[in-house]
Amino acid sequence: MRYILLFLLLILCPTALIAQDVSREATFGEISLSAGFDDDPRIIRVLAGGSVELSQSSRFDCTGFVSEAPDYQLEYDTTAAEFALSFFTDSDVDTVLLINTPDGEWHCNDDYGDGLGLAAGLTFEQPLAGIYDIWVGVYDDDDNFSEAELYITELTELLSFDSEVSGSIAETAGLEPELAGSGTAFAVTTEGHLLTNYHVIDGCRALTFQLPGSIPVNAEVLATNQSFDLALLKTDISTDATLFQSQRRVRLGDDIVVYGFPLLGDLSSQGNLTSGVVSALSGLNDDLSTFQISAQIQPGNSGGPVFDRYGAVVGVVVSTANQDYFAQQSGNIPQNVNFAITADISQNFLRSNNIGYQSSELSAEMRTADIAEKAQSTTGALLCYR
Repeated sequence: MRYILLFLLLILCPTALIAQDVSREATFGEISLSAGFDDDPRIIRVLAGGSVELSQSSRFDCTGFVSEAPDYQLEYDTTAAEFALSFFTDSDVDTVLLINTPDGEWHCNDDYGDGLGLAAGLTFEQPLAGIYDIWVGVYDDDDNFSEAELYITELTELLSFDSEVSGSIAETAGLEPELAGSGTAFAVTTEGHLLTNYHVIDGCRALTFQLPGSIPVNAEVLATNQSFDLALLKTDISTDATLFQSQRRVRLGDDIVVYGFPLLGDLSSQGNLTSGVVSALSGLNDDLSTFQISAQIQPGNSGGPVFDRYGAVVGVVVSTANQDYFAQQSGNIPQNVNFAITADISQNFLRSNNIGYQSSELSAEMRTADIAEKAQSTTGALLCYR
């Protein structure tokens, strides 16, 4: 009988499930802030939308689709000072913002104003202390589970929009992402698919890729594998594609060449090439997904290709030995102890994402200068913005 009553309740009032789920854990996290908080605005990435249709209830004065549980939760403290508290959404689709305030009142918006385009927003001039449960929805059911950003801010600048201004909230408010780091990526198809490390792109709001002598282009993350530290990206450019070694596995003592963009801004913007040998066929603690190389690498080399003497990729640069760790453990400082992800792991990652990479059928060794020239046409600097 209890389940029958609940079923009838949901039919008569689909938003009852929202009311029940206010106390549930927010899907994309929670945060505690006090009035006058630093790092303003706070920006949270979410997937907008859900199965609950707001127009089915007279409680909400807007139309759209939200999830059953809150997307995010804010615990707000007003004791330090008094500021207006605002919430905005930013997405490529038409969004809806639903908030349950500490006094239990519901607030909804699906169109903040011309200056924000399709974005939704809510401002509380005298915000209450307590819990704010927040839903980021979509106006159109077809846009469900689109990527969106939730802005939490006390900045009045975000409220001073010119009605003729278009673009995202970040662009409108002059909050362009700042350069946070760089790495290396290389093309694995002629259609602009790139391979790099997961740790290079982790937490980035935007990414750009630049081949030597070319203009930067935006890069989009298609897939990641945090366990093996790999990421698949997509750009709109057409390039040559690197070839993976298919005829032979690396052997202990094999000559290798590393190409990448270390210490970007200090070293050459045209790329940096180092050579060495395969020092060991496994990584730290006999990790068989990586192998050890003696070629020098620096911050920024991460995600770059390791070539054999045939000009084929046999690995992806991933890390260097932690000198502090070894100094504490043994009192020794390791020299040229660096690691690369094996070609087998990299190719499995590409196959699992239906990427048709090319394998090498090269039989003649290449000069180092020829490998470098080939690398420059496929490998570029990857910049991370936050």
